[in-house]
Amino acid sequence: MEVLELKPIHKKHICAYVAKKNKDDFHYFDIAKLKKFLEKKKIDFVTIDFNVDLKEFKESELAKALNDLSIMYFQVDIPEYAMGYLYQEIVEKEQLLNELYEEFESMSDKESLKAESLKNWIDVLRDEIQDKENYITLKLRPQWIVKKMLDAVKTISSEEVAFLHLVQEDICEDICAEVTEQLRELNVRVVQYTKKHNIINIEF
Repeated sequence: MEVLELKPIHKKHICAYVAKKNKDDFHYFDIAKLKKFLEKKKIDFVTIDFNVDLKEFKESELAKALNDLSIMYFQVDIPEYAMGYLYQEIVEKEQLLNELYEEFESMSDKESLKAESLKNWIDVLRDEIQDKENYITLKLRPQWIVKKMLDAVKTISSEEVAFLHLVQEDICEDICAEVTEQLRELNVRVVQYTKKHNIINIEF
């Protein structure tokens, strides 16, 4: 079982290129431009964060192009066992929330002190669930993504390592800033192509 531990990798100079793409973009890459970019930046591997099954991704034009170029690619996410453990607490609270809501709805006097107390408890539980989901999605998941990136870096023997991180556009809106911050705290140079005025530089 993996442990989430983030430490700088010493004696390596690491550069991460981060680019957001629409969900279906990896089916329609300009392979010539992609190859030119990968060669120019001396990309060692690619990490992907798309809401797709890895088996489906392997059939995409992007995956085939990376295979042709002998460039490894990795899907980065929270491990399933960790996600299951994290969401178990949420599921339990959601079950309790539903029970409390049903009890509240069945009450004849919703203005009573008991009803008001029950409603407050429902609100607290709802906030706790939302806070937990936000923590997993916006804080913990980016940390696991960075860990997976660093694990891939460790497979490269050279001191200079460069990789391309492709992330689904709507996912990027939530976590790209956090991923970038985490990488920079670990002494990774990050070049972002996630802003509109930069995207022209990485059109493929």
